[in-house]
Amino acid sequence: METCWDAVDSAIGNADRILLYGPPGTGKTYSAATQKVGMTLEGEPNVYQVTMTEDTASANLEGFYKPSSSGTFEWHDGIAIQSWRKGGRLVINEIDHASPDAMTFLHAILDDKDIAQLTLNNDNKETVRPKRGFTVIATTNSLPESLPMALKDRFPVKIHVDTIHPKALAMFPKSWQSTISESSLSTDMETRLSIRSWREFFELLEKGLSKEQAAFLIFQDRATELMDAIKLSDDIEINDTELNHVSEEE
Repeated sequence: METCWDAVDSAIGNADRILLYGPPGTGKTYSAATQKVGMTLEGEPNVYQVTMTEDTASANLEGFYKPSSSGTFEWHDGIAIQSWRKGGRLVINEIDHASPDAMTFLHAILDDKDIAQLTLNNDNKETVRPKRGFTVIATTNSLPESLPMALKDRFPVKIHVDTIHPKALAMFPKSWQSTISESSLSTDMETRLSIRSWREFFELLEKGLSKEQAAFLIFQDRATELMDAIKLSDDIEINDTELNHVSEEE
């Protein structure tokens, strides 16, 4: 049975505009930034990331002047124009949080590649067009319907990410993965725990804290509930291992 990650794998490299939506911490950004990434002539990954907030201005995407060591001001391309010039992949995290100023610029960046062009706000009033190979993958924790129509329509491929990326789960003990997956994908926002919270929990374990101490710091009121679920998973795995060992001996 095909999973959402199979769909993502098929889309990346074939579609120019992809929107990944679903719960936070499932690996949307990880997949967008690492899967099938090409390389620049300098040997660097040809991928450019930006996380949208209410404070993200269009200048962060287009470019801006800043002082140089010689005392003059030099133009520096923004992240979107860098990806245009390199024909790279632009990863836009939390696109639904874009400010009105940034949203207007995104509309231009996401125009059909055959007609897209921009006149930069630099002294030369340079006109730029996306180099062949330019693609965009955007992520959001919201439903596509919450996006402005003009923006939503610029993403013909929309994939609902409803499971955690296999590589994200693989970093945790196998017996814990079910509990982590269920808590991360809960539809109840009050009980949902992101995969990031679990990573922070494991980082505290690596620093020498006990499970109980780390759970209290990260999960607070739910610490006992989650530790009980994990202990049960550990016990089941131990019993399964013992049964397999007995079967092998027989």
